[in-house]
Amino acid sequence: MLAGTDGGVYRSVDLGASWQTTSLRGIRAWSVGFAPGAPNAAFAGLSGRGVQRTDDGGVSWADASAGLGNLNVRVLALGLGGLAAGTSNGIAVSADGKQWHPGGLHGYDVSALALSANEPQFTLVAGADGGNLNQGFLFRNSGAGASWEVLQQGLPSSAIVSAVSAGPLPQGGPVRPLAATTTKGTFRSGDGGSTWTASTGLPSDQVTLTTAAFSPADPNLLYGGSDAGGSTGGALFRSTDGGATFAPADQGLPDARRNVTCIAVSVAGGRPPAVLVGVNPPGKGGAVYRELDASAPAPPALGAETAVATPVPATPTPVPTPVARPTTTAPSASSSLALRALRYLVQWPFPLAPELLLVVVVAYILLRWRQRYLDIEGPP
Repeated sequence: MLAGTDGGVYRSVDLGASWQTTSLRGIRAWSVGFAPGAPNAAFAGLSGRGVQRTDDGGVSWADASAGLGNLNVRVLALGLGGLAAGTSNGIAVSADGKQWHPGGLHGYDVSALALSANEPQFTLVAGADGGNLNQGFLFRNSGAGASWEVLQQGLPSSAIVSAVSAGPLPQGGPVRPLAATTTKGTFRSGDGGSTWTASTGLPSDQVTLTTAAFSPADPNLLYGGSDAGGSTGGALFRSTDGGATFAPADQGLPDARRNVTCIAVSVAGGRPPAVLVGVNPPGKGGAVYRELDASAPAPPALGAETAVATPVPATPTPVPTPVARPTTTAPSASSSLALRALRYLVQWPFPLAPELLLVVVVAYILLRWRQRYLDIEGPP
């Protein structure tokens, strides 16, 4: 497991019971996650330093930011055919995790990003907390380059998005379930984001969820947390119906340590899901708590997905087509001499020599013709 903190990335090999530092330290890691289908490959989105990549499970890291237009990478979404990064100025996408291309939403500060489908198109849902939010705050891109559509049906007219989470693909289902936490409430979608419904069971007058995470093994199991806006309070909730309803799930968390800032869910070996919660209470320092959720329902069978190549929306710069140039044949020695003589004739001090010579010749011919006419015909 990997954890991104304000001081770098930490690594655990015992489901969060203990943690070790990695070579990526001394900088805020906004987001970190493993690449599907590659158990040792992972990526971290950093504050002001782009993306770092590891191929040994997090022990060592290397820069992977080539092509990024904005290096403040706040959130990552990793799919079977590529990955996407939400930055402080739009989206970037990559097919190989090495070279990035612009992905749209220029001018928006992207705070949330989720991969809602791997096939038939690489589909992203993004939320923003900065930019012109009156024109939209939740967006979807369905593999059509840098073109995004505003998601509106069932959502408030304006809000700030703190998190978007996508669950695993249900068996026989065409799309993944989605959950979005906003300043106007928590919403869920079962049709890829086209329509949304508000979640219930939350004390909305006291708690606004700021983070959410699905179980990777159950599209119905969703955990949501509140950080209480940095003040005292906070809470942890659980949903077993894909976010339609929630119930408190913070038993065991200390009363003064319930400011939940992030949630991770891990499932391994048929055991109950391990839920890891990062808390950051004011003035007390951050901490990670873990529980095995033994009361979670048994996960259902899941659908299978195949990789679809991540679309690269950037239009390559056209390469100019070479234009054929006519070839010329070098003049012969005699023609060169004639050309030099002609150029000499039309240069100063005789700029009109050819024309004057022609006039003299014509005048001479006319004069001779006139003399012959007078000699033969004579006057009457």
